[in-house]
Amino acid sequence: MQPMKKTASPPIPPGPLPPHLQPPLLSQLLLEWLLPEFIQEAILGDLQEEFILRQQQSRSQACWWYRQQCLQTAWHYLLKTKGDLLMFVLSLLSFVVLSGWAMWVSSPDDPLAFYDFVSLVLIVPTSLMFAVGATSRQTLRQALALLVDSRQPLCAQHYRQAGHFFDIMGQSALLMGIFSTLIGVIAIANNLTAAEFASAFGPATGVCLLTLLYGYGLKTLCYVAAQKVRFRAEQASPAADPV
Repeated sequence: MQPMKKTASPPIPPGPLPPHLQPPLLSQLLLEWLLPEFIQEAILGDLQEEFILRQQQSRSQACWWYRQQCLQTAWHYLLKTKGDLLMFVLSLLSFVVLSGWAMWVSSPDDPLAFYDFVSLVLIVPTSLMFAVGATSRQTLRQALALLVDSRQPLCAQHYRQAGHFFDIMGQSALLMGIFSTLIGVIAIANNLTAAEFASAFGPATGVCLLTLLYGYGLKTLCYVAAQKVRFRAEQASPAADPV
Protein backbone atom coordinates (compact mmCIF):
# COMPACT_ATOMS: atom_id res chain seq x y z
CA MET A 1 0.00 0.00 0.00
CA GLN A 2 1.46 3.36 -1.05
CA PRO A 3 0.11 6.18 1.13
CA MET A 4 -0.28 9.58 -0.43
CA LYS A 5 1.29 12.69 1.03
CA LYS A 6 -0.51 13.56 4.24
CA THR A 7 -2.61 16.71 4.23
CA ALA A 8 -4.93 18.18 6.77
CA SER A 9 -8.16 16.19 6.82
CA PRO A 10 -11.45 17.01 8.49
CA PRO A 11 -12.09 15.16 11.75
CA ILE A 12 -14.02 11.90 11.37
CA PRO A 13 -17.39 12.16 13.10
CA PRO A 14 -18.09 9.61 15.85
CA GLY A 15 -20.35 6.65 15.07
CA PRO A 16 -21.06 5.24 11.61
CA LEU A 17 -19.36 7.06 8.76
CA PRO A 18 -21.54 9.21 6.50
CA PRO A 19 -22.14 7.76 3.00
CA HIS A 20 -19.60 10.03 1.29
CA LEU A 21 -16.84 8.72 3.56
CA GLN A 22 -17.74 5.03 3.29
CA PRO A 23 -15.27 2.88 1.33
CA PRO A 24 -16.61 0.38 -1.27
CA LEU A 25 -18.71 -2.08 0.70
CA LEU A 26 -18.01 -5.29 -1.23
CA SER A 27 -14.25 -4.79 -1.03
CA GLN A 28 -14.49 -4.16 2.69
CA LEU A 29 -16.60 -7.28 3.23
CA LEU A 30 -14.11 -9.34 1.24
CA LEU A 31 -11.29 -8.31 3.56
CA GLU A 32 -13.41 -8.89 6.66
CA TRP A 33 -14.01 -12.44 5.42
CA LEU A 34 -10.39 -13.18 4.54
CA LEU A 35 -8.27 -11.35 7.12
CA PRO A 36 -7.30 -13.03 10.42
CA GLU A 37 -9.11 -11.46 13.33
CA PHE A 38 -5.96 -10.28 15.13
CA ILE A 39 -4.96 -7.94 12.24
CA GLN A 40 -8.36 -7.25 10.71
CA GLU A 41 -9.09 -4.04 12.63
CA ALA A 42 -5.61 -2.58 12.04
CA ILE A 43 -5.55 -3.18 8.27
CA LEU A 44 -9.13 -2.05 7.69
CA GLY A 45 -8.52 1.03 9.82
CA ASP A 46 -5.38 2.03 7.89
CA LEU A 47 -7.14 1.52 4.54
CA GLN A 48 -10.13 3.53 5.71
CA GLU A 49 -8.00 6.45 6.88
CA GLU A 50 -6.11 6.51 3.59
CA PHE A 51 -9.38 6.28 1.64
CA ILE A 52 -10.91 9.22 3.53
CA LEU A 53 -7.83 11.25 2.78
CA ARG A 54 -7.81 10.38 -0.93
CA GLN A 55 -11.52 10.88 -1.49
CA GLN A 56 -11.16 14.57 -0.65
CA GLN A 57 -9.47 14.97 -4.03
CA SER A 58 -11.44 12.41 -6.10
CA ARG A 59 -13.86 9.85 -4.77
CA SER A 60 -13.75 7.73 -7.94
CA GLN A 61 -9.96 7.49 -7.80
CA ALA A 62 -10.12 6.79 -4.07
CA CYS A 63 -12.60 3.94 -4.67
CA TRP A 64 -10.40 2.53 -7.42
CA TRP A 65 -7.35 2.69 -5.11
CA TYR A 66 -9.27 1.05 -2.24
CA ARG A 67 -10.49 -1.83 -4.42
CA GLN A 68 -6.97 -2.37 -5.76
CA GLN A 69 -5.49 -2.47 -2.28
CA CYS A 70 -8.22 -4.84 -1.08
CA LEU A 71 -7.60 -7.25 -3.95
CA GLN A 72 -3.85 -7.26 -3.35
CA THR A 73 -4.33 -7.86 0.37
CA ALA A 74 -7.00 -10.50 -0.23
CA TRP A 75 -4.75 -12.38 -2.64
CA HIS A 76 -1.95 -12.33 -0.04
CA TYR A 77 -4.16 -13.88 2.67
CA LEU A 78 -6.37 -16.09 0.50
CA LEU A 79 -4.41 -19.33 0.86
CA LYS A 80 -3.43 -18.60 4.45
CA THR A 81 -6.97 -18.22 5.79
CA LYS A 82 -9.15 -19.95 3.19
CA GLY A 83 -6.84 -22.58 1.74
CA ASP A 84 -8.83 -25.45 3.23
CA LEU A 85 -12.08 -24.01 1.88
CA LEU A 86 -10.55 -23.63 -1.59
CA MET A 87 -9.46 -27.27 -1.63
CA PHE A 88 -12.91 -28.34 -0.49
CA VAL A 89 -14.58 -26.31 -3.25
CA LEU A 90 -12.08 -27.57 -5.83
CA SER A 91 -12.79 -31.16 -4.84
CA LEU A 92 -16.52 -30.62 -5.34
CA LEU A 93 -15.96 -28.85 -8.65
CA SER A 94 -13.68 -31.66 -9.80
CA PHE A 95 -16.39 -34.18 -9.03
CA VAL A 96 -19.00 -32.18 -10.96
CA VAL A 97 -16.72 -31.46 -13.94
CA LEU A 98 -15.40 -35.01 -14.25
CA SER A 99 -18.92 -36.42 -13.92
CA GLY A 100 -20.12 -34.05 -16.65
CA TRP A 101 -17.18 -35.04 -18.83
CA ALA A 102 -17.94 -38.75 -18.34
CA MET A 103 -21.58 -38.12 -19.30
CA TRP A 104 -20.55 -36.22 -22.41
CA VAL A 105 -18.12 -38.96 -23.47
CA SER A 106 -20.80 -41.60 -22.88
CA SER A 107 -23.37 -39.78 -25.01
CA PRO A 108 -21.73 -37.16 -27.27
CA ASP A 109 -24.68 -37.11 -29.69
CA ASP A 110 -27.18 -36.33 -26.93
CA PRO A 111 -25.49 -34.42 -24.07
CA LEU A 112 -28.89 -33.81 -22.41
CA ALA A 113 -29.54 -37.52 -22.01
CA PHE A 114 -28.35 -37.28 -18.40
CA TYR A 115 -30.55 -34.32 -17.56
CA ASP A 116 -34.16 -34.57 -16.40
CA PHE A 117 -35.74 -31.71 -14.49
CA VAL A 118 -38.43 -33.85 -12.86
CA SER A 119 -35.81 -36.25 -11.51
CA LEU A 120 -33.81 -33.38 -10.06
CA VAL A 121 -36.88 -31.98 -8.33
CA LEU A 122 -37.66 -35.38 -6.86
CA ILE A 123 -34.19 -35.69 -5.33
CA VAL A 124 -32.68 -32.32 -4.36
CA PRO A 125 -35.53 -30.30 -2.79
CA THR A 126 -37.05 -33.37 -1.14
CA SER A 127 -33.75 -34.40 0.46
CA LEU A 128 -33.15 -30.87 1.70
CA MET A 129 -36.64 -30.67 3.22
CA PHE A 130 -36.19 -34.06 4.89
CA ALA A 131 -32.90 -32.88 6.43
CA VAL A 132 -34.40 -29.60 7.64
CA GLY A 133 -37.50 -31.39 8.92
CA ALA A 134 -35.40 -33.89 10.86
CA THR A 135 -33.19 -31.13 12.34
CA SER A 136 -34.03 -27.42 12.03
CA ARG A 137 -33.51 -24.37 9.83
CA GLN A 138 -30.93 -23.13 12.31
CA THR A 139 -28.97 -26.35 11.83
CA LEU A 140 -29.05 -25.78 8.06
CA ARG A 141 -27.55 -22.32 8.52
CA GLN A 142 -24.93 -23.63 10.94
CA ALA A 143 -23.98 -26.48 8.61
CA LEU A 144 -23.48 -24.17 5.64
CA ALA A 145 -21.59 -21.64 7.76
CA LEU A 146 -19.20 -24.35 8.96
CA LEU A 147 -18.24 -25.11 5.38
CA VAL A 148 -17.65 -21.47 4.48
CA ASP A 149 -16.21 -19.80 7.58
CA SER A 150 -13.81 -21.60 9.92
CA ARG A 151 -12.91 -18.68 12.17
CA GLN A 152 -15.70 -18.95 14.72
CA PRO A 153 -15.24 -22.00 16.98
CA LEU A 154 -18.44 -23.78 17.93
CA CYS A 155 -19.25 -26.24 20.66
CA ALA A 156 -19.15 -29.98 20.03
CA GLN A 157 -22.95 -30.12 19.84
CA HIS A 158 -23.05 -27.71 16.89
CA TYR A 159 -20.49 -29.75 14.97
CA ARG A 160 -22.41 -32.91 15.74
CA GLN A 161 -25.68 -31.39 14.54
CA ALA A 162 -24.10 -30.11 11.32
CA GLY A 163 -22.62 -33.51 10.52
CA HIS A 164 -25.97 -35.12 11.33
CA PHE A 165 -27.70 -32.72 8.92
CA PHE A 166 -25.47 -33.72 5.99
CA ASP A 167 -25.84 -37.40 6.89
CA ILE A 168 -29.63 -37.12 6.77
CA MET A 169 -29.61 -35.16 3.52
CA GLY A 170 -27.28 -37.62 1.80
CA GLN A 171 -29.13 -40.67 3.01
CA SER A 172 -32.47 -39.12 2.05
CA ALA A 173 -31.15 -38.41 -1.46
CA LEU A 174 -30.08 -42.02 -1.86
CA LEU A 175 -33.37 -43.42 -0.54
CA MET A 176 -35.39 -41.02 -2.71
CA GLY A 177 -33.33 -42.12 -5.72
CA ILE A 178 -34.13 -45.77 -5.04
CA PHE A 179 -37.79 -45.01 -4.30
CA SER A 180 -38.25 -42.92 -7.45
CA THR A 181 -36.48 -45.52 -9.57
CA LEU A 182 -38.87 -48.20 -8.31
CA ILE A 183 -41.80 -45.96 -9.27
CA GLY A 184 -40.32 -45.65 -12.77
CA VAL A 185 -39.76 -49.41 -13.07
CA ILE A 186 -43.36 -50.11 -12.06
CA ALA A 187 -44.63 -47.51 -14.55
CA ILE A 188 -42.56 -49.07 -17.35
CA ALA A 189 -43.73 -52.58 -16.48
CA ASN A 190 -47.39 -51.55 -16.45
CA ASN A 191 -47.46 -49.32 -19.51
CA LEU A 192 -44.93 -50.74 -21.96
CA THR A 193 -46.50 -52.99 -24.60
CA ALA A 194 -44.79 -55.73 -26.58
CA ALA A 195 -44.93 -53.61 -29.74
CA GLU A 196 -43.19 -50.68 -28.00
CA PHE A 197 -40.62 -52.73 -26.10
CA ALA A 198 -37.79 -52.61 -28.66
CA SER A 199 -38.00 -48.86 -29.26
CA ALA A 200 -39.14 -47.52 -25.87
CA PHE A 201 -37.60 -49.75 -23.22
CA GLY A 202 -34.08 -48.31 -23.47
CA PRO A 203 -35.01 -44.59 -23.26
CA ALA A 204 -37.63 -45.24 -20.57
CA THR A 205 -35.15 -47.18 -18.45
CA GLY A 206 -32.53 -44.46 -18.91
CA VAL A 207 -34.86 -41.76 -17.59
CA CYS A 208 -35.95 -44.05 -14.79
CA LEU A 209 -32.36 -44.53 -13.62
CA LEU A 210 -31.60 -40.80 -13.57
CA THR A 211 -33.19 -40.43 -10.14
CA LEU A 212 -30.83 -43.08 -8.80
CA LEU A 213 -27.88 -41.28 -10.43
CA TYR A 214 -28.86 -37.94 -8.88
CA GLY A 215 -29.44 -39.58 -5.52
CA TYR A 216 -25.98 -41.14 -5.46
CA GLY A 217 -24.42 -37.89 -6.69
CA LEU A 218 -25.99 -35.84 -3.91
CA LYS A 219 -25.14 -38.58 -1.40
CA THR A 220 -21.48 -38.27 -2.43
CA LEU A 221 -21.46 -34.48 -1.96
CA CYS A 222 -23.16 -34.74 1.42
CA TYR A 223 -20.73 -37.44 2.54
CA VAL A 224 -17.77 -35.17 1.77
CA ALA A 225 -19.47 -32.25 3.55
CA ALA A 226 -20.16 -34.37 6.63
CA GLN A 227 -16.54 -35.53 6.77
CA LYS A 228 -15.38 -31.93 6.43
CA VAL A 229 -17.51 -30.95 9.44
CA ARG A 230 -16.15 -33.86 11.49
CA PHE A 231 -12.59 -32.91 10.61
CA ARG A 232 -13.30 -29.33 11.68
CA ALA A 233 -14.69 -30.64 14.95
CA GLU A 234 -11.51 -32.64 15.61
CA GLN A 235 -9.38 -29.58 14.84
CA ALA A 236 -11.42 -27.41 17.19
CA SER A 237 -11.34 -29.93 20.05
CA PRO A 238 -8.79 -32.74 19.60
CA ALA A 239 -9.62 -34.24 22.96
CA ALA A 240 -13.37 -34.18 22.47
CA ASP A 241 -15.40 -37.25 21.68
CA PRO A 242 -15.84 -38.04 17.96
CA VAL A 243 -18.84 -36.35 16.30
